[in-house]
Amino acid sequence: MTYPPQEPGAVPPGAPDPYGQSQPAAQPPAGGYAPGQVGPSYPTAPPTTQLPAGSYQPDPNAQYYPQPGYDPNQPYGPYQQYGPPPVQATTKGGGGTALLVIGVVLLMALGAIGGYFWLGGDDRDEGELSGAQDDAATSQEAEPDGGESGEEAPEEEAPAPSGTGLVVQSIGSVTPIPAAGDWQPYFGPGESAEPMTDSEAYAFHHTEEWISFFGVGLFSNAVAHHDPTDLRVSASTAAEVWLSGAFGSVEGYEMGEITYTDVEVDGKAGVLAEWRNSWTSTASSTDTFEDTAILVVDVDGVNGFLGIASIAQSGTDSYQGAVDALLATDFDAETA
Repeated sequence: MTYPPQEPGAVPPGAPDPYGQSQPAAQPPAGGYAPGQVGPSYPTAPPTTQLPAGSYQPDPNAQYYPQPGYDPNQPYGPYQQYGPPPVQATTKGGGGTALLVIGVVLLMALGAIGGYFWLGGDDRDEGELSGAQDDAATSQEAEPDGGESGEEAPEEEAPAPSGTGLVVQSIGSVTPIPAAGDWQPYFGPGESAEPMTDSEAYAFHHTEEWISFFGVGLFSNAVAHHDPTDLRVSASTAAEVWLSGAFGSVEGYEMGEITYTDVEVDGKAGVLAEWRNSWTSTASSTDTFEDTAILVVDVDGVNGFLGIASIAQSGTDSYQGAVDALLATDFDAETA
C-alpha cells in the first residue's frame, strides 16, 4: 500500500542687547544720551547770587500760618495724616508676566490631575484601575517562563516511540512490535489517523513508496461507528473508513470477503476481522495483493481499542507475526 538646526538667540546688528550692553553698530545721537551713561552731559553754569529780574522775593515781615492738620511736634512728612496718594498699578513686561502666570496655572492643574489619579480618583476610576491591573497581572502570568510579551510559547514535542511497543495512552495499552519484518516508527504516538485517535504506527518499507502497515489507537467513534455490544459492526465500519485511502494507487482493486473471529485480549472481548485486498497493477510495486487484519476490543463498555495490520505481498512472511502482536496487546502495562 502507498502513503504517500540654525543657531537660536542671535541679536541682529544695532538691536539692543537683552542683557543691557550696547552693540557695536549702535551709535549715540549727536550731543545726546548714550546707553551706559548716568545721564546726558550739560555745561556747568557758574554759581549766581542774584535772581532774575521779576522773580518772586519773600517778605521777611510776613507771617505764615500752618495748614490745617500740621503738627510741629511731628516729623515732617509729605502726606501727614492724609496718607500717601494711591499708587496706580503698573505693568512691566506684560507679555512675559502673562505667560509666566499661564505656565504656573498649567503646572498647578497638571499637578492636581496627577495627584487625583495617583490617589486613585473616585470609586469608579479606582475600580477600573484595579481591573486594568488585574488584567495586566493575568497577562504576565499567561506568558511562558523566560519569554517576552508577544512571543509564542514553544510547542511541546510529541512523545517519541518507545522502541519496545506501540502505546495508546488514553486507554493504557501497549502492543508489542511484530517480531518478523524490518518495522520502523511511522507516526505517533498520540496522533490521529482515521479511524483512530491517540494512535501510533510502524511501517515495513518494501520500496520507497510501498509499505506494510501496523498501527494501534483509540477507536474514533466520530468517523466510524463503534458499538461495544456488536464488535463485528465496529470492525466492519472501521474497515470501510480505512480502505477509503489505503489503495488509491492501484488499478482494478477488489476486496475479499471479511471473516470474523471472536477473540479475547488480556481478558477483554474482541473481534478479529481479516480479508485480502487484490488489484491488477500498480506503479508502486509488483505486488498484486495485501492481507489486512483489524482487531477491535471492548475496553470498558464505552471505549474501543483498534489495531490494524496490513501486510503487502512482499512481506507475506510477516503477516502472522503482526496478527499475533495485536492479540498480545496488554491493557495494564506499567509503561503505558
